[in-house]
Formats: sequence, structure tokens, C-alpha cells
Amino acid sequence: MAIKDLLDRFRKGLTKTAQLFDIRSWFGRKVDQSFLDDLEARLIQSDVGVKATQQIIDRVREAYGDKIADDDLMQFVKLELKQLLEDPRPGTLAVAPGKPTVYLIAGVNGSGKTTSIAKLAQRLKDQGKTLLLAACDTFRAAAADQLTIWAQRAGADLVRGAPGADPASVAHDA
Repeated sequence: MAIKDLLDRFRKGLTKTAQLFDIRSWFGRKVDQSFLDDLEARLIQSDVGVKATQQIIDRVREAYGDKIADDDLMQFVKLELKQLLEDPRPGTLAVAPGKPTVYLIAGVNGSGKTTSIAKLAQRLKDQGKTLLLAACDTFRAAAADQLTIWAQRAGADLVRGAPGADPASVAHDA
């Protein structure tokens, strides 16, 4: 996926989320279960995610239960979203003690696997781990080149095969 396509996809998602906050008609409503249900639906429709939506709804219920919705409430929801989007780098990844640990990343085209691998590699590098990435996507044009750049940025070694090679052979070589 080209950078332009990725940015367009990200922009489209943010536009949907921004539309969530264009809800001036909600001002003056009581923050009751009906309001929370509507807010939940808007968050889900804006691709916020079920777990994050539930966290926001719970926080709104605690802070604003039975109050009247106003601009402060919308700012509160925006702040909650911002905090969820920040990268606190919680927890650690499971690592096999004393031997190599393998993470297999799989998904449909355009789902962000390569970018996620880059983030994962950087996190592991920040933890002092030695990294070896395997560019097993031997069919997508420039896939190995893209992963090569991310590997260099993260200071990771890389194994890659010839274009069209068997992906399992690349994994085996790694």
C-alpha cells in the first residue's frame, strides 16, 4: 500500500471520528442511558473500537451521570480519546527465555502488518532485544524493500528471498 493510500485511509477514519464531535444538537440533553447508548453508537460508527468505546462510556457515566451534556462533556470525550491514542507502551511482550522468540504477523492486504512490524521491532529494540526480521511477502511489489527500510530504522537484521520465492523458504532461512 502506498503512503498516499495509507494517509487517505487514515484521513477518512479521522473524518468519521471528527463527525462524532459535530453533535451540537446533543447539548442540553440529560446524560442518561439513552444519551450513553447514542454516544456508544457514534463511537462505534467512528471506528473507535468496542473496548475503547466501553472505557469512554464508563468514564462519561462516572463523571457526568444525570448532568446536562455541554461543551465540557465533549471536551472530556475528546480528552479520553486522546489518552487512548497515546502510546503508553503498556506491558511487555512474551519472550522465550534463553532461546529465540518468533512472532508471526498475518493479515489481509492493507491491514497495516508492515507498519505494525516496524512498531513491534522498535519496541523490542528499545527493550534491548536483538532482532531478525524475515520478509516473507515475496509476491507484493516492493514489500521486501519496505520492510528493509523499517528494519534499518529499527536496527534489525533482515532475511529476504527473491521476488516470487516460496515464503516458507524465507521463514526457514531466518
